[in-house]
Amino acid sequence: MGLLRPSLNFRQQRRFEQFARDLVRLPRPGEEPLAHLLPEAHWQEMLSQTDDSGVWLMALSQATGVYFFPSREWVVRLLRYLKLLGVERLLEAGAGRGYLTAALVPLAEAGGLEFKAIDRGDGEFAAGLEIYPRVEPGDVFQVTRDFRPAVVLYAWPPPGQSLAEICRAPFVRYLMVVGEAGGGATGAREDWQRLPHRISTALNRFGRSRTGEGRHAVTIFYGKDR
Repeated sequence: MGLLRPSLNFRQQRRFEQFARDLVRLPRPGEEPLAHLLPEAHWQEMLSQTDDSGVWLMALSQATGVYFFPSREWVVRLLRYLKLLGVERLLEAGAGRGYLTAALVPLAEAGGLEFKAIDRGDGEFAAGLEIYPRVEPGDVFQVTRDFRPAVVLYAWPPPGQSLAEICRAPFVRYLMVVGEAGGGATGAREDWQRLPHRISTALNRFGRSRTGEGRHAVTIFYGKDR
């Protein structure tokens, strides 16, 4: 990684931040879908060169305002999974700057999947970084009631925030939470204690979160009628 690593040295830190923002970016005009996402092999090569992958990913998150780093393969796997489930409407909550949204929009439209991305607007929206235009400000609970998605994908819900209300909505089949399993850092602990769920082995692969690969998990909570 050379000098492209977090540092207390001001110049090196600024260089790392520029590297991070070139690495984790939104699509450029005319790019193919998924072109702005890195392939899994690239992620693994970079992380193999770090002294502490958790510290490096946290620094990458802080520089870019992105909490979840999916590879190209992860997005393809997610959409294939949704197709097998027969899902027709997907809501992405906590979309932040739209790093994942920008990959989902063109592929969802091509596959006939109705898709909406929202964010509360009190995190990355205030960071001064570019935001993908398809990310709309909105409250996940209200938008879930109005949009009536079959699946809600939520990366890094706020600490302590229970998502049980989403699971109880009769039209929601699955709630997919990306972050740390067990609540506390992401969501509320009581959700993992009281709501039926499982850790997805398939969707845990090809992605990592801001606190490192060892803590990263994709938890699938079952909706009311599942």
